[in-house]
Amino acid sequence: MQTTENIEKTMLLTHGYCFEEYNRSLDKKIIVEKNRAQEYQKSKAVTYEANKKMR
Repeated sequence: MQTTENIEKTMLLTHGYCFEEYNRSLDKKIIVEKNRAQEYQKSKAVTYEANKKMR
């Protein structure tokens, strides 16, 4: 899979390693995906609270 420069930069800034390292290591994939899931849940909670206040 070819990655763009933006994906590489984002992986390095956010997780501390390049996409190729992520792709080769199951442990790194698990860590990244857990972090993504946590961030998604936080985002949903913030959105829910914001929507609740607007009503």
